[in-house]
Order: sequence, then C-alpha cells, then structure tokens
Amino acid sequence: MTIDPHDPRLRIDTLTWADVDPDRHPFDPGAVRDVVRAVAPAGGVPAPYRYEPGRVFDHAAEDARWNWQRAMTVALVEHYGSWAGGWNAQMAGRTDDGVLVLRWDGARHSITTPEETLAAVAGALLDWRAFLEELAGIFTWHLPLPTEPRAAFLAWEATTASLVATVAARSGADEYWYPICAQALKWFLTVAEVPGEDHDALIDDAISGRFYSSISPLGVEVGDAAEALAATLTGVTPPADDAWPDTWPQDWPSRRSTEMPTAARAPRVRPPVAPDALATWRDVRRAARWADATEHVTGPARTTRDGIGEHLARHRHGAARALAALDLVYAEAAEGGTLTFARLATWQRKVLAVAVAPFRTTDAWARDGGERYPYRDDLPREFEDCLAEATDPAVPLPSRAARVYLDVLHFHPFADGNARSAALALYFVLAREGVVLDRAAPLLMTRWAATGPRGAEGLAGFVAVLIEQTRRRAAAGG
Repeated sequence: MTIDPHDPRLRIDTLTWADVDPDRHPFDPGAVRDVVRAVAPAGGVPAPYRYEPGRVFDHAAEDARWNWQRAMTVALVEHYGSWAGGWNAQMAGRTDDGVLVLRWDGARHSITTPEETLAAVAGALLDWRAFLEELAGIFTWHLPLPTEPRAAFLAWEATTASLVATVAARSGADEYWYPICAQALKWFLTVAEVPGEDHDALIDDAISGRFYSSISPLGVEVGDAAEALAATLTGVTPPADDAWPDTWPQDWPSRRSTEMPTAARAPRVRPPVAPDALATWRDVRRAARWADATEHVTGPARTTRDGIGEHLARHRHGAARALAALDLVYAEAAEGGTLTFARLATWQRKVLAVAVAPFRTTDAWARDGGERYPYRDDLPREFEDCLAEATDPAVPLPSRAARVYLDVLHFHPFADGNARSAALALYFVLAREGVVLDRAAPLLMTRWAATGPRGAEGLAGFVAVLIEQTRRRAAAGG
C-alpha cells in the first residue's frame, strides 16, 4: 500500500489538544507491542538502509522505507485515534534508570530487523504517549493562572519556560523540537482559554527568531521568548532586572508559580560577548606556513571506500540530500575549474533542500553561542578570494584542502549546514586531483579551532597522513 505523503492522518501540526489529551483517549500500554504487530503494513518490514561506496543511491528502496513509516502511522491512527500520529515525532522516552533514549529516528535510521523495527515503533508510541501525559501534568500544575496582571505575567513566563524545557529535554533539541515546542505552547493557549483563534501568530511572534530546529535553546533565548509571550498576553512589560539563568536547562523547568507575585530574582546577568572567531581565523590564516606545512602530493589516491561519503551517510537527518550533493561535487571535480561560492551554494541547496542558499547577511554563532562570526559588507568578496586560493598549485594539496575546510567553517557563509559545506569543499579540492580519502571521520568529527597557526598547519599535516594512508591501502588492494 502506497500512502500519499500529504495524507491528513500524517499531519501532526493540525492536532488540537482535544485530539491528543490523554484524559480523553484511554490507552493500554501493555498491549502496544501486540497492536503494532497486528496493524503493521502487509508485506513486512522493508530492507534497512546501508551505505555502499561507489553505488548509486537506491531511491526506490529509500521510498519503500519512508512509505512503510507512513503506512504504519496511518494504521496506528486508525486503531488508536489521531493522537497516535505523533509516534514518529522523535520524542525520547526514559529507561528504567531515567536515561532519555530516542527509540525512533526516522525510517532510514530505525528500520533494521523486523523484530527490532516493530519493537522500536512500539517504544516510540509509548514515549509519545508519556510526553503527552507529561504535558497534561504541566497544564494541571500551572492552571488556573492568576488574574492580577503582574502575577499573570510571571505565571505565563514560568509556564512557557516549563513547556520549552520539557520539549527540549525529550527531543534533545533535534530537528523536530522547534515545531513540537510551538505546538505544545499552542495547546496550552487553548487549555488556558486564551481568547481568539490566531494562536499561531501569538506563538510565532514570541519565539520566531529565537528558537531553531536542531539548535538547543540557550537560557537567555528561553527567557526572552517567555517574556515576549507573557507580555503579549498580559500587557505587562518586564522589569529591567527580571533575570533568567544564562545556561540551559540548569534546574528548570521552574515551579515559581506558587511563589508569585512576590518572587524576587537576582538581577539579570548578561552573557559575555563571545570573541570574534572570524578575526582570529584571519590572523591564523595569514600566519600559517601553508607552503611548508606539507610536501606536495599528487593523485590518484583512492580505494573502494569513500570516507567523506560514509561520514555524510551517518547523519541522522538529510543524509540522502548530502549524498546527492556529494554526487554533484564529484562530477564537478572531474570537470576541474576553480572553487567558487556559486558552486558551494549549488551544493548547499541540495543539502538543505532549499531554492536558494545565499551568503548570510547577519552575524553568525556556533558552539552554543561561544563563537561569533561577525558580518560585514565585504565578507562575501573576501570569502570568494579565499576559495579561489583552494586550487592554487603553488601550495601543496593537503594544505589547500585543510585551509579551505577551515575557511568554510570560520567564514560560516550559510545560515545552516556549514559543517557539511566544509566537508564538500574539502572533497572537491581533493577529488579534482584524483584523491578520495577512504577514512575521513577522524578529520570531520574533530573540532579544529582556529587558535594558532600551528594547529592549522597540524590539520594540513593530518590531511597529508590520510592521503598517504589511502594511497597505501589502494596499493595493497584495499
């Protein structure tokens, strides 16, 4: 059975609190495994995904896996009701010792053996139900809200923080945490009987620009969002000394509603301004002895394995898009030519599945706000000049590959996906000279901070080692 991806039974974002309220939908957790087995799509569990270097990506097999997930969703909704459609929303559940574990991470990563796959579906459904029950408990804890304006402001502020903390903790701030967070806040607006029908706009105004998918929220961001929503709903402006913790989650969610309106909090402590990581990289780039860091290396050097391809295939989300982009990189590397931002943007559109991938126009941040990459008008031109140097034959290939990898990381040209873009840029520079690393995880999974020229030269040396190891394994028939 093929399921239309737009089937309304697959739409979590349309669920109301009445649809998911545990009190309205009886549930027997002990029978879940038997139910999953009974309603599982006919034809059995499809074959699991395996990355095989050198083989064209099997789109038909990938479609079969995702269609199986959709068919399972429809079957669970038909059995339990619409609330069960959230089983694949990637809300982690707790083990007996309290550890949060994600049972289902999408069809590509979670379909394994038939037995393990059905057990993962059952576990994910139980975790989704536990999440809904936890939300119901938070709603009960915070309601009824006080009516006095200042007390109401503090109550809304605390409730927002509680809900954000719950979603972020269960999701691990993964790809779906942001839409589920917005959904939970809208459900609470309904339960709290906030008048009006445009709850989407209220939530969007409060959290838009503060929270993003796949990025864990900082305390100051949560505080700003909580204050914004509370101010909108109550008309109260927060005082200047209204403080929130600088790191997240610490001991939150807060239960301050029982202390209001007299709760006193310490003055707000502003987080220190992160150093300019891009300026540091510029200094390092100028000081590094790129021409002397390694010997000149020529291709070919490759085995039957593609280390960067294997690394990209392990991404929990968007692996198929990244591998499709890698195919483009390989083809363009074979054609030769220089590395340009236009090329990077073409690959990035494929990686992010977007129509355009422009150079960023604002400051960028990384490492949970610990690194700052300021924007200025001449940054795109400077970055383009750096990319042009990536194919300069006067500099040894390992140095050029290492340098362009760090260039992309520290110029941070795109709003998202810069680590993947850096990997693709490195791949292009090597592949256009016949080199495809058969081991790349140690390079791509290590943080190469721009703290000094010796570290940058060390990365160049490491690339040279990886190239030499690939050459030796190729000679040995690897």
